[in-house]
Amino acid sequence: HLNNSDAPSAAYVYQKCQELCIPTITLSRYAAYGCPIPTAVLDNLKKTEHMVVNNIVNVRTASINELWKKVNMPTSDTRREKLPPRCNRLWFCQTFLGRDDVETDGASPIMSHVEKLNMYDPLALLCCVPAYREAHFRMETVTVNGVPQSVVGLSQDQTGIVDPEVLCAELFSLFRLAFLRSLQNICKRRVAMQRTSMDF
Repeated sequence: HLNNSDAPSAAYVYQKCQELCIPTITLSRYAAYGCPIPTAVLDNLKKTEHMVVNNIVNVRTASINELWKKVNMPTSDTRREKLPPRCNRLWFCQTFLGRDDVETDGASPIMSHVEKLNMYDPLALLCCVPAYREAHFRMETVTVNGVPQSVVGLSQDQTGIVDPEVLCAELFSLFRLAFLRSLQNICKRRVAMQRTSMDF
């Protein structure tokens, strides 16, 4: 979807990377579809009471509700902005609700019906780390000018995800560890500041 939002610019970047012999790894939407994240993951992360988690949940809820409104609009409606025609009501329900339809109109909030989410950025980040890339992803690679150009997820049947359940568990573990460590660091700083103020 990101490449399709500005296809000429995306094509230019790929062309220049190939000319300059820069290797690339492209994570397609099929990879994200191959590892949907249950909404229960966010619910469990909220237990950390981290402000960033609360913000993620609020932003995600708003964006999902907004997307729901757009997919219910005609494909010719300019309010859909750059949303591809394939992203319609049926696509939304199958992708996020795990069913073909729901008894909710396009103007009503939909988040309470959502069962799974696609998290492109966390998957892309893991792809950048060799150990995680080798453990969780299968890439199709071609060589251009002696440099590998790789894609994760060629189709709905070839998602490039080794084991969705294992990868989902890995993501949750990393998320939780990051947020808990962050809270621990905040607590340490507050204790240090309190001790410093007592010294005065």
